[in-house]
Amino acid sequence: MRRGQSLSRIRKKRDLGLDILTVTGLLCLSSLLLVWVGLAVHYIPQMEQTSGVSALATSSSSIATAEKSTNNPWDGWQPLPYNDVDTSVCQSWRTCFHDRHACPGFCRDSPKDLLVKNDVSVSVPDDWVPDVSMLRRMMLRGTDAHGNPWPPPLDKELCEPMTSTGGKQGDINKDLLDAVPIRGMPLVTQDDQSYSPKILCMVYTMENSHATKIRAIRETWAGGCDGFLAFSTKSDPRIPAISIPHQGQESYDNMWQKVRSMLEFVGKHYLEDFDFIFQGGDDLFVMPGNLRNYLKHAVSDPEQDFFAGRRFRQSKNVYFNSGGAGYVISRGTLRKYITDGFNHPLCNPDGETSQEDVQIAQCLSKKFNIGLVDTRDEEGRERFHPFAPGTHYTWEHPEPGERDWYEDYNVEWPVKVGKDCCAPDSVSFHYVKKPAMVRHLHALLYNCDQ
Repeated sequence: MRRGQSLSRIRKKRDLGLDILTVTGLLCLSSLLLVWVGLAVHYIPQMEQTSGVSALATSSSSIATAEKSTNNPWDGWQPLPYNDVDTSVCQSWRTCFHDRHACPGFCRDSPKDLLVKNDVSVSVPDDWVPDVSMLRRMMLRGTDAHGNPWPPPLDKELCEPMTSTGGKQGDINKDLLDAVPIRGMPLVTQDDQSYSPKILCMVYTMENSHATKIRAIRETWAGGCDGFLAFSTKSDPRIPAISIPHQGQESYDNMWQKVRSMLEFVGKHYLEDFDFIFQGGDDLFVMPGNLRNYLKHAVSDPEQDFFAGRRFRQSKNVYFNSGGAGYVISRGTLRKYITDGFNHPLCNPDGETSQEDVQIAQCLSKKFNIGLVDTRDEEGRERFHPFAPGTHYTWEHPEPGERDWYEDYNVEWPVKVGKDCCAPDSVSFHYVKKPAMVRHLHALLYNCDQ
């Protein structure tokens, strides 16, 4: 309204003898100012309060990235849950922890939510390259394509103690997170212009987990990574998930070949877009802000050799980072592997084994002399965890004369017990299999102290 009034006054001044050239100049200047104001309004960050995101304004550069135009027709897609048949029993998240619950709509784990409607095709060409930054853009915007909050808000009930079966007593996962305490660093933060590593998070999965495990990951921690991609048995650009060919059968016993193809695909299409890749399975819970903060202080240049996670020693000369806990590879290390290691005999290119974590570690060690990084904090507490929080909290050393593989694999880094097991800035936990538990942990780590 004020802009229009200003232009009106200018026109009136013509009758007072204002020089036409002066008027023209003022009009041009006003137009430029309007354009500048429009751009500023478009890019000024909005304060959003959504599940898992602190109410911090992102930088203008982050918003520009979030609003970047894309040819992805599924940008901002979010499944809309259908109504459960018996709503009388679908009123508590505790129901969602039951192995066979009757509330797939309420619990957000229904395969029906991913069904294609109105003959809309989600098929992709053979040479399709996923838009891995889609979830990050949604996280920065704070909304999906329809303006709904993103990530979907989590109910305050998820802040209460909840066991793996939904019980109220004996939530050892919550006990550990509160005892340390462990909390997730903000998934969206104010850009301080300092070095902030860009991370591509990727998980291996199967099509039958898209509506359950992958959806839970997608709606919680995935958007905290700068890129996210699920390598699956079926491509779905809405997630995004992709199925890529690899040598041998699709099976757990052939996981090494699947991981080789994953690394090759990332090296071919995203190598220059990210500083690090973080890899794990679909039962992994990750705190991307904690991972980013750790890498920010641990590595000054992503072109350096860097291979980090939870160190294990399987035997005298076999060291590796636990695939269950997830591991990080720097851009420079991935470049070496793709260029000189992918088909090298020292990297077992034709091997058929489930121990992909052992294979990549042996390859990097034997071919490039890249070893493992000690990722413990200054008090010797671990950051990458091969079990769920409660398992680490209650684990005890074996009795004299008894053996425990976990003890044996950590002989060089003695396992600390109780709340000393885990660093406050822990990065990952394994064996988080139930979608409801993913949401419960996410609420505890990001929402419940607000």
